[in-house]
Amino acid sequence: MKRGWWRRMWLVFLPIMCATVARAETPSFETVVPNAVAVDEPFRLEYTLNAKPESFSAPTDFPGFDVLAGPTTSQSQSISVVNGSMTQSVTYTYTYVLLAKEKGTYTVPSASVTVDGKTYTTKEVPIEVVDAEGKPQGNTSSSTQTPQGTSSIGKDDIMVRVHVDKVNVFKGELVKATFKLYTRLNMSGFQNVKFPAFNGFWKQELDVSNYKWQRETVDGKIYDTRVVGEFLLCPQEAGELYIEKFDATVIAQIVTQSRSQSLIDEFFNGGAHVEEVTKEVSTAPVRITVKNLPAGAPDGFAGAVGQFTMTAEPVSSQLSANSAGTFTVKISGSGNLPLIHALKLSLPASFEQYNVKTTESLRYTPAGINGYRQFEYPFIARAEGDYRIDPVTFSYFDPGQMRYVTLNSEAYNLVVSPDSTGGNTPSQGVVAGLNKEEIKLLGQDIRFIHIGAAGLFARNKLLIGSVWYYVLLLLLIAIAVVEYIYLRKYIRENQNSVLVRNKKANKVALARFRAAANHMAEDNQREFYEEMLRALWGYMSDKLNIPVSNLTKDNIREGLSKRHVPADQIARFIEIISDCEYAQYSPSASGQMKEIYATAVHLISKFESIIKR
Repeated sequence: MKRGWWRRMWLVFLPIMCATVARAETPSFETVVPNAVAVDEPFRLEYTLNAKPESFSAPTDFPGFDVLAGPTTSQSQSISVVNGSMTQSVTYTYTYVLLAKEKGTYTVPSASVTVDGKTYTTKEVPIEVVDAEGKPQGNTSSSTQTPQGTSSIGKDDIMVRVHVDKVNVFKGELVKATFKLYTRLNMSGFQNVKFPAFNGFWKQELDVSNYKWQRETVDGKIYDTRVVGEFLLCPQEAGELYIEKFDATVIAQIVTQSRSQSLIDEFFNGGAHVEEVTKEVSTAPVRITVKNLPAGAPDGFAGAVGQFTMTAEPVSSQLSANSAGTFTVKISGSGNLPLIHALKLSLPASFEQYNVKTTESLRYTPAGINGYRQFEYPFIARAEGDYRIDPVTFSYFDPGQMRYVTLNSEAYNLVVSPDSTGGNTPSQGVVAGLNKEEIKLLGQDIRFIHIGAAGLFARNKLLIGSVWYYVLLLLLIAIAVVEYIYLRKYIRENQNSVLVRNKKANKVALARFRAAANHMAEDNQREFYEEMLRALWGYMSDKLNIPVSNLTKDNIREGLSKRHVPADQIARFIEIISDCEYAQYSPSASGQMKEIYATAVHLISKFESIIKR
């Protein structure tokens, strides 16, 4: 009965709670459209709104384009409750399907909506229309064009480029480097990705997971593009620095004509099939000219470049003697914040200073690094009195204004009252000519010299020559002999490379299994299967003493058979290797990772119990 009562109350209050939920963000009305299309290529134009509209005003005409369909309206809505706070999000999308008629540059007109009595209008977006020959053959963008495929990879069908926002900078000034893939074919993935070492730069990698496929035109051809890597770089030395080349292997899908003359093949797939082909791509090195900072840097300048502000003050303006306090300095702004270190702070001599504590809150974005670094200087005031803390100075170079800027805090007065616990706290001026730091407690520093007979006597006999001396000597000799025998055996075994590899095979495999388990926990499918293959092939290479380059499934089967491994275990091990090779690029293989991992670990354990040497 009570349960039914609660259910009825929940049904009554749920609509009220949903109605009173505030929108997670202010209304936003945007245009989503590819920035480059080909003649006679259909594409989608979307107007998206993150609120419930009262009305929608569509454009009356789309110059340069034919309207094939639209507008069609779609709606999505979600409600989430986090820590008792309920948020609601809603999205309305108005979709058109357009067709470009002629080559040129055209503008998508704006649309408008009304939300809560207020009108929101999208911006006009330019679109470049190229010849039909420049149309890509892939389908990675949002275009509705059906992929055409190709029989081979052209010279310019896939390429990578690096874009930098500056090529002439000052030492310490941030540079953004963006690595972008350009493709006109369908993509399956990457492998052997190698980013530059960025010698001479401090680097910070940015998250590129939010980047989506876009379209760009290069030499009259349309490419589907995506950012594959982005870094913030800070040059650490002046001169000519280079962003070294970026290398990767791209896996593309191409369509080839089947040699089979079967009528069934021709009926179902036109006698063609899709193959995956790899292509090596790389970028040319990019030169960055780094200039020394101008002369005339202020005293204490430590290389900070950007735009900053500073606050500096003690936590409290009054303390008791022998109590702890903290002086805090906070540097905020944008620039090379991670490279800013603690500033120099001068405290009175009677203050005991401790290690500086550094905290920071930094945001790494394509626009740069912004946030703050905070330095806390803990100290203990040992003597009462009135003290003055000198101002803190911070200097930086502003590349926008091309000048140095020096920030100074205020001087602070700190009052130290007598120790509230009654401890000894010498006051200033107690002894003429001495300050409180020079006062010594002589009764405790130097003790009175004793006069008279020393009264020395022998407490124990010497160890040398006693029975225990010879027992310890024999024991040390026995330990040395045992160590010598063990070391000779250890050196002899290590000289046998086959035996060493055999013994270490299990340890190496377990280390790689742990790395694969981490990838599995992060749901990184491709990295998981790559690490599993390295573990399985490497284990067999060490166990059978066969180089990995010469290792095949046949000689694995033969080597395990010679070592009396059961045939069913051998077959299962070969099957696991085949499953890993197949699953690297299979989107449906993520659910097999736990089974493959558990089976591989079980088989390795079985092999260790069977193969002793």
